Amino acid sequence: MNSSTRVLYLIILTGFLLPISTQVQAQSPHEAPLCEAAKTGRVIELIYDKDISKGCEPRLVDVHQVAIGKNGQLYMRGWQSRGCTKGRDFEAVRTYRFDKIKSVTPIDGTFGEKSQAKKQEGWNGCLGNNCFIEKNICE
Repeated sequence: MNSSTRVLYLIILTGFLLPISTQVQAQSPHEAPLCEAAKTGRVIELIYDKDISKGCEPRLVDVHQVAIGKNGQLYMRGWQSRGCTKGRDFEAVRTYRFDKIKSVTPIDGTFGEKSQAKKQEGWNGCLGNNCFIEKNICE
């Protein structure tokens, strides 16, 4: 086999392997506890992104689902009942990027009625017109 043929085979092989390798998700130490919380209906205490520097209390979140985005990143969706979000503290459904989660601690607590209703509605993986979720891992 001459060198031009080897280069051609290498180009073809790289073309097949590159898409596979870019879709592999990074492992996170938070994936297992968050999936467990989603499957069992647990509440977690979450420290997210810059919460500590803002002087925020840890967030309390009912974990609804964990998913993989089309970009290969992990996301968690749930009902936040306490914590800072843009300087306000109010209950709502929120989506969290795993790369911004600083710590997760399961705590005693139960989902409220609003949280249970939102979880039962499910989620189509979109925020407005931005549909970025590839698939759910657990819920």
